[in-house]
Amino acid sequence: MVIEREVLVVGGGPTGSVVATLLAQWGRDVLLIGDGGREGGLPIETVVPSAADTLERLGLQDALGSCASPGPLRHGRCWSNPTLELQDVHQDERGWRFRRPDLDLWLRDRARHTGVEVIEGARARGTLCPSGGGEVLFEQNGESLVVDARLIIAATGRSSGPPLLPVATRHRLPEMIALSAIVDCGDTDEDASVIEAVAEGWIWWLPFGDGRASVALFCDPSEVRARGREEVWKSALNQSQGAARGIDATPTRGTLATARIHQSDGGLLIAGDAISAIDPLSSQGLEKALVSAEETALAAQTTLLEDADLETMVDQRQRWEMRLFRLHRHQAVALYHAETRFGEHPFWAARHQLDADSIQVATRPTGRLTPAAELTEEPRWIRTGNRLAPRPGIRLSHSDEESIDQVGQVPTGVLLDLIGDELPMRELQQRAAGIPALIDQSPASLAQILGEMCRLELLIEN
Repeated sequence: MVIEREVLVVGGGPTGSVVATLLAQWGRDVLLIGDGGREGGLPIETVVPSAADTLERLGLQDALGSCASPGPLRHGRCWSNPTLELQDVHQDERGWRFRRPDLDLWLRDRARHTGVEVIEGARARGTLCPSGGGEVLFEQNGESLVVDARLIIAATGRSSGPPLLPVATRHRLPEMIALSAIVDCGDTDEDASVIEAVAEGWIWWLPFGDGRASVALFCDPSEVRARGREEVWKSALNQSQGAARGIDATPTRGTLATARIHQSDGGLLIAGDAISAIDPLSSQGLEKALVSAEETALAAQTTLLEDADLETMVDQRQRWEMRLFRLHRHQAVALYHAETRFGEHPFWAARHQLDADSIQVATRPTGRLTPAAELTEEPRWIRTGNRLAPRPGIRLSHSDEESIDQVGQVPTGVLLDLIGDELPMRELQQRAAGIPALIDQSPASLAQILGEMCRLELLIEN
């Protein structure tokens, strides 16, 4: 049997469900197929308060009452010193705790109500079409199912890769696995989440708010293989300074938690953790999955409207994911370097070998400025309604990140025209006074904007 659909979304987790729902809302004929299992993640995940706009934009406010509760009243950490530090959290800064199984079901149900056809318990066989469209073979209950789609979107989760996806790993942090369990914490009356470093890795204690808690150990899989899961788990929990200490529980779940980004080898749109998975230390994995889903849906709609070809949208998605991956990598590596007590242990030794990239601070230029020799004009794709539209932008020819269309709210084209004939800074400021887009910029703010372009190596100071 062959099913023909306009759009096929492979993967029934939050990313796949959100992609499918958005495209259906925009009038597309969408089929969502999942294998019936969890794509990954812990049983409960946090979303920070700053994600409120994302949740509202995606229409997920109702999920807060059905699948989530307010974040903990206190946050604790035992990092870079042996003392557990607890801090009260203001009501506006608590965020939310999402129960992942409930959220996954809620999102799939919403997709159905939006008009998405949902098939569960079907697993893709072979490699998804590198061209981004065509036939995909699935197996369901021992029988074969073939879907022929104009556009295919892969949202298959953190653990997916070749041969299912036509990708190669571009960047990867050291291997990491999450061992986790749900425990009864009825004797612990503090509603506090805690992260703490131990010799084997780090522990994340997160109460559900109903007398239970999720406890997760993020550790080195090679150490787990060498010492055994039970020994690593017990040793780590016995070092805990918080509520996880001495918990009598066996980890019931082990999931891949390695941060990495894939490079697509073809024209397949890939979304969420399937293309780029960030380090769990950021506590922003769920939010990132939702935003990635939205960006992928916009790229798909732009392709289907024939406003851009598929290869351009795949490239745009890759660049968007790369920028975000590097930002989160920088934050995670800085935190790992801050913990120095366990440097001889495998988990920490591997992370201390990573380069802690420093982010340069922009300085105000005083000399003559010229555009970088490798500067090239390349549009940046910006959301306009339910599609992406090109806006003039620039980037270095060797850059693998998105183009930059403006700095400090000033279009980059205006700034390049300003410095076109290499005038000294004093004369540039005089010239700027006669340019409408720069007329409101003070000499100090203009120097700051040009300094930022120098920091980004788009301009060279002579």
